[in-house]
Formats: sequence, C-alpha cells, structure tokens
Amino acid sequence: MSPSFAHSSAYISKRLVSTAVITTDRTEKVPLKARQYQRMRIRDPKAIENLDPSDFMHVYSSAVKSRKPRLADMVVRDVLELYKRNPASQSELLGQIFTKNVMLLPRTTILRVLQHLKATSWSGFDELIYRAGGEIAVRMLRKSDISPLDRPFLRLFYPPLLMQIKSLRCPKGNTNFQPSYLIYASYGAVMKLLSMSFHAQALDIFQALVHAGFIPAEALHSIDTSITDPSLIISLALIRSSLHWHWHGLATSFLLNLISVQPTNQNIIDLNHDTINTLLNTSQPSLKDVVYAGRLIRAMHKRSPVPDSTIRLFYASAVVVNARLEAEKLYWFTRHEKVVATHQYPPPHHNALAWLMTHFASRSRRTYLARDLAKEVVEGKLFIPAAYRAQFIAKTAALGLASQAQVLWERHAVGKEGGVITGNSALMIRMVSLFWNIHKSHLAKARRFRHMRDPPQDKITHYKEAADRAASLVERVRLAFSFHHAPLSEAPHWSLTSLARACFIVGKLSQGYDAFRFLLARKESPDLYDCNVALSAMAQMNPRRAVAMIEKMVELGLQPDDVTFGTALHYAVMQGRRELVDTLISGIRNLDNSLISQKTLANIINASLSRVSKDSQDEVRTTLSNILYLIQSLPNIHMAPQQQTSKALVYAALRARDGLLAYKFWYRYLRMGAEWNDTEHQRLRHAIGQLIQQRSFTLKREREEMLKHLGQKYANWREREKMLGGATT
Repeated sequence: MSPSFAHSSAYISKRLVSTAVITTDRTEKVPLKARQYQRMRIRDPKAIENLDPSDFMHVYSSAVKSRKPRLADMVVRDVLELYKRNPASQSELLGQIFTKNVMLLPRTTILRVLQHLKATSWSGFDELIYRAGGEIAVRMLRKSDISPLDRPFLRLFYPPLLMQIKSLRCPKGNTNFQPSYLIYASYGAVMKLLSMSFHAQALDIFQALVHAGFIPAEALHSIDTSITDPSLIISLALIRSSLHWHWHGLATSFLLNLISVQPTNQNIIDLNHDTINTLLNTSQPSLKDVVYAGRLIRAMHKRSPVPDSTIRLFYASAVVVNARLEAEKLYWFTRHEKVVATHQYPPPHHNALAWLMTHFASRSRRTYLARDLAKEVVEGKLFIPAAYRAQFIAKTAALGLASQAQVLWERHAVGKEGGVITGNSALMIRMVSLFWNIHKSHLAKARRFRHMRDPPQDKITHYKEAADRAASLVERVRLAFSFHHAPLSEAPHWSLTSLARACFIVGKLSQGYDAFRFLLARKESPDLYDCNVALSAMAQMNPRRAVAMIEKMVELGLQPDDVTFGTALHYAVMQGRRELVDTLISGIRNLDNSLISQKTLANIINASLSRVSKDSQDEVRTTLSNILYLIQSLPNIHMAPQQQTSKALVYAALRARDGLLAYKFWYRYLRMGAEWNDTEHQRLRHAIGQLIQQRSFTLKREREEMLKHLGQKYANWREREKMLGGATT
C-alpha cells in the first residue's frame, strides 16, 4: 500500500469514526417536554399508549418542579388509563412516580393508584405507602372532616402502618428528636378511625404508638383518671402529644373537631384553655400559633368563654408577631352584638391599644372598629402607656373621631407625663388640623342659616358656639406645644417646622414665618419638609405662586413629593383655580406610584368631584370613570380607610344615575369598610340596588350576583320587567 493511499485510508477511517460518534449523539433520546406531551395528547391520545416510561417520569418531574398540579394529575391518570404495556411495567412506573412529590395530586388520584398497586400485588406496596416519612398518608389524612375517601384509604393504610410502627422506637433522652411524618400521619389515622367508629383499629395503632414511645408519658398522666370513654382518652392524649412534638396545627385541628362533637365536656374545655396558653405563653410565639389560638377562642365562646387574661395574652402575642388581621378578627368577634349579649371580653391593653388603633387607621377595611376602640378607651378610662399615648390619640384624631380625641388629649395633657402629649409634633398637627376644620365647618353652617329668609337664631348660636369651642381647643393645643418647647430659639428643627405648619393651618402666617426665622438665625438649611410647610402658606395667598415655587424647588435640587403637590392642589381647588388643578393633577400622575399618599389621592378625588358637581350626568360619569382608572393604576394606595372619600364617590355615581359605577366604588371600598347594619350604609346599598334593578341596566347576567352582594332582594325586578313586558332572557 502506497504511503499516500495509507494516509487517505487513515483519514477516511477517522472521518467515519467521527461521523459515527456524531450520528450516535444525534440519535440519543431527547426527553419529552411537557408541552410536547400535552400537544400529543390532544392530537392523538393513542400515541400516549406506547410512550417510554422515562417520558412519563420526565413530564411528571417537570410538573412537580414547576408546581403544575393539573399536569401532574394528567400524567398519573394517563399511566393508569392509557398505558398499554405489561401490568408489571405499569405498576413499576406508578411506583416510581410516587417516589416523587405526591402533594400536588388530588386525593382521588392517589387512592386510585394505591388501589391499583394493591390489586396487582405490587411487591413494593407496603414500603411505598409509608415511604418518604409518610408523605402519602399526610396528603390523604390532612383534613379533619370525614370524606368518602377515608374508609378505602385506611383499609389500605392500616396493616402496613401498624406493622411499621411496631418496628420503630422513639429514642429516649434526645430532647432534639422530632418524629417523622409517618408518626404525624398515624395520629391523623387514629382520629379518623375514631370518628368513623373503628375503635378497635384506632386502639391498635394508639397502643403501638404508646409502646414505641411516640405518646409521651406526661400526655397520659395528665388525663383525668375518672374518664371512662376510651375514645376521649385517646383523643386527649393525641392532642397533648401533638403539643409535645410542636405539631400545633394538628393539635388545633383535633381540638376543634372534638369541641364540635362534645362542646360541654369540662375536660375538653380545660384542654382548650391549656392549648391556647401553650400556643401563646412563649417568649417567641409564631404567627401560625396566634392564628390557631384565635380559632380556638372563637370556637369555644359558645361553650365556655376564655378568661380575660387569655384575651390580653392573645393581643400581646399578636403585637409580637405583628398579626394585625388576627387581632382585628378577634376584636371584631368580641364586639359582635351576639357575643356581647352573652359575655363582655376585655379590649387590648397597654401597647396593644395603640398598635391596633394604628392598624385600624392605616390598613383595616373595618375602620368603624376604630370608633368602638376609642370609645372603650374613653369611657372605660383604660390605661395607655406613656410611650404610646400620643400615637393612640393622633390616630384617633386622624380618623376624625373628634370627641374621643379631645377627651383623651385633655385627660393626658396634664400631670407629670403631660409633656409626652403636649410636646408631640404629630399629635399637635393632627389635633390642630381636625379641630380647625371643625371650626370652619361650623362657621359655614352658621353662615348658611344666617342667609335664610327667616334665620333660626338658635341654630346660628349653636354653630357659632361650637365653632368657638373648636377654635379655643386649637389655640390651647398650639400654645401648649409652644410652651413645652420654649424657648423657641433653642427648639429642635422639627418642632419649629411643626409649629410653623400649625400657624399656617389657622391662618397666622406671621407667627409661622417667625418660627422659620429661628431656623435661619441658626443658619440651618431648609429641607423638603420645610419647603412644603412654607408652600402651604404661599398657596393660601396665591396658588399660582405656589406652582412657581414648586418649579423653583426642582431647580434647586429638591424633588417635590406628594405633600408638595397635595398642598398646592388643596388651595387651588378651594379658590376655584381649575387650570392650576389640571396642571397639578398632571404633575402628580407623572410621579412614581409609591410616592402618592392617601391624602394626596383623596385631594385629587375631591378636586375632580368639586369640578363636576354641577355639570351634566355624562361629564360626572366620565370623571368618575377616570377616577376609578386612576385608583386602579395606583396599586400601592390603600383607599379603604378614607371612608368619607369613598362615600363621596358612591354618592356622585348615584347622582349621575350610574348604578354600575356606584356598585364598583361600593364593592371596592365600602363593602368591608362600613358597618353593615349602619342606617346610612343600608340606605346607600338600597339606592345602588334600585339603579341596578332598572331595565336600562346593561349587565343583565351579573345583576343577581351584584344584588346579593348588596344584600338586596333580586326577585322584584324580574316581576316588574314581566309586568312591563320586557323580561330579560
């Protein structure tokens, strides 16, 4: 062979080897993707029959990883119903799938697979049913109520479970030991068996748990020896054992079920109290523990109200974990008329008072509860720690609860700790703003009566005296603040700015500018807050100059915020400067959503409503639609606490005869925020319902559901339409 031929042969051989390798790589099986599987299933379900087991495993694993329960269930049902290979291969594939996460699968599908594996005598059945720490059993026995699936599952689960428990031993002396989910599931199995009256089987598993050491001795010793009911003994022991292993959710579920079955049993009542104290009486309670305790308190009320100390402990624990909604839920429950008629529960105490009031003022939809809480504090003369008094009164004033705010301010502004009230800047501003608005409102009412043809002197005198009392309180609050921070030349920067702001609110501009002179004398540079305060004074005199000042602030590097625009907008609206209102609203909408506050949004809404109050209904509807769009485009704004603004929107929609807009504003902001049985709220719902029942209402199909939400009867409109010959199909 010539060298050239040998070289060529070697080259060809290498190319063939290389090509062979490439061809082999290209023909390697590519895992079937989930989308391909779904398309194949739609096009030709028979194609699923002959898929490789690895394809099913890959698609199922993908479904588990991406948390797609429908896809996971689809794969398992396809293996059960469409897979046409030999039965042994089918059972093996189902067994492999169940080694993955089964928590996404419906309980019906899990039971079908287990019944199939049992029927085909699959060799790994006993190990599978309690493998992964009892994950399958936990999924099947998670709910405490009895379902049709429980009996067939327990028939499968009972024998291997009992055998497995007998082979286990709980280590002694290991305080950090935590049983597996198999023991957790076995507790659920015992309670299910007791509920279904399979007492012998329940006793077998319970005795095996006791023998294996998974029922602590103290759980048995604490049970009253006079109890003769074996089922009750087992139930009480399981609940106490669950608490021992820190399975608080399981203990709560068992106890709630027990309360519903034997509500008057004193042993259950005592255990309920012990459980609540166990959940809450720790240095670091968890949010879930507070939730569980709240459920037990509410469930036990009809049978045996919990002690006042437990209620106070609940609120204290809620403060620690910031469980605002749970505290609100309990306070609402304990103040419900049916509950109050049978037992008087105590309100929150100490720092929990201010904490809960802050929640009502800022985040809660049930803002009417704030009025109840403030009334309790006033009438009951409840103690508020000095560190939280100013916060509580400020939030009370912010919600417009004038009488309660005044009583609390006057009560706590005297004495050794009076300075925490009189010297608090936020509280002073809230009080001045609230009562100066009340002063102006009473004066306006007096003026309206004075202009009548036959003015009622008694009402004029009444409103003038009320206005004078409000102005007098404003002056007392303002002067007490000045006295606390005297001499003003040495007062903190923030305090001087707050004092200037209060002076501007009541129209004492020269005194407000005097406060700023103290800052300038100390050569302290004004910040954005200072500029906003000065802007409020300028806007009162000339809103256009205020807009120019905002532009100047931007030039100097001070970025205007929501307060800047809101202040200028407020006075522009008051003085009827519509072109400036449009300019300011445009500027606000260009801001980042997170910068716009409740107050600014309320100003925008009120400004928009004031402009169209006397215009045509079409323009009102357009404006309300724009407002709704604006609110929905600002998801960080929580409108619910601004109940007066919400009512103004609904009333405007009612005046415009637009039932849909009125319903949307009511449903979004007043459905949970207003007291359901309040007279005004009832009338409001009725008025909305009347518009919805009109024949001209466009959303015929949604009408019944909307009327149900409003609490209005929806049969009448059908009767009326039939009578008019225009029944809706």
